[in-house]
Amino acid sequence: MAGCQTYVVDGVDSARASGAQVSLPSGITIAAPKGYCRDRRSGRRGAVVFASCVRLSGRDGFDPTYGHLLTATAAGAKTDLPRLAGFVRKEAGKSWLAVRGKAEDIAIHTLKRSRNALYVEISDRSRPDHLGARGWKAFVNVADQLVVLGVYSGLGPSVSGIDGEELLRAFAQATLVSQNAVK
Repeated sequence: MAGCQTYVVDGVDSARASGAQVSLPSGITIAAPKGYCRDRRSGRRGAVVFASCVRLSGRDGFDPTYGHLLTATAAGAKTDLPRLAGFVRKEAGKSWLAVRGKAEDIAIHTLKRSRNALYVEISDRSRPDHLGARGWKAFVNVADQLVVLGVYSGLGPSVSGIDGEELLRAFAQATLVSQNAVK
């Protein structure tokens, strides 16, 4: 029920049945799954962070999205996903995934490809404690650009396993569908 309600809170986009949508400076539209709103207090130029609409509103009601953070950024030109999968397995690719840029900080737990995305479950020892070391990244080709999506814990040590993968797949699908709707 919480994800269906509309919240008008300073710094929070209102929740819609399809989740919040944000246009990046690159022209890509990023769409969050249902129950997520844009956190305007977080993110960097060209990146966006989504968090639970309930959490951002300051309420403590039950919400299955409460503990997760979603991130998105445009990362350059469209890429060949099978080649990218090979790259992230190598030392240079692990360095690219790491917050500090050090391959030894990265452990890859799962790497899966679909037609439109590459999904990677990683542990990054250099991640800030509030995001947890373990999380998921998806690399998705959207409108001739590579978009990197992330799922992290906003409360605990990590988000992993099937829950993280399902959430990331929903995030990627929402973004792909929103981009098609924009065209």
